[in-house]
Amino acid sequence: MPITNYEQYMPQELGKGKVASYHDHRADTGAAAEDIDWGVAVQLNATNPNKVETYDGTGKFQGVAIANHFAETRLANVSDFVEGKYSAGDAVSYLRRGIIFVEVLEDVVKGDEAVIDNATGNFRPADTTVTEKSGVVGVFKTSAAANGLAQLEINLP
Repeated sequence: MPITNYEQYMPQELGKGKVASYHDHRADTGAAAEDIDWGVAVQLNATNPNKVETYDGTGKFQGVAIANHFAETRLANVSDFVEGKYSAGDAVSYLRRGIIFVEVLEDVVKGDEAVIDNATGNFRPADTTVTEKSGVVGVFKTSAAANGLAQLEINLP
């Protein structure tokens, strides 16, 4: 019997901060200046450019924090839920070019340009009425409802 609905077997969304496609991607690494959630925009720390922090509009967008695979080692019990964040001092990998799953704070449609919400580091469509936002940083490759996950394509030098 052919598969007619992929979601029956595996959801398309891999999780916030997970790289959605390994075609032509690039990432950099820096030390976390603070706790940083997976899948949020990051900027360089103003006092120490070797560190990154959650984007808040005071710095230049550097990329999106990629989910890591070592968080499980911090669990007191293997049945505990893995927290989706880097702790201060961790090495943070952040995607600079490629496609990554991000949380959207408003409904988005495939093809919408993306901006960063300065309060959270998460993403909104460029036509949002929110004023505390970045300029356009990428394009949504999938549609998603508010508070859902969408694929965001970015292309930073």
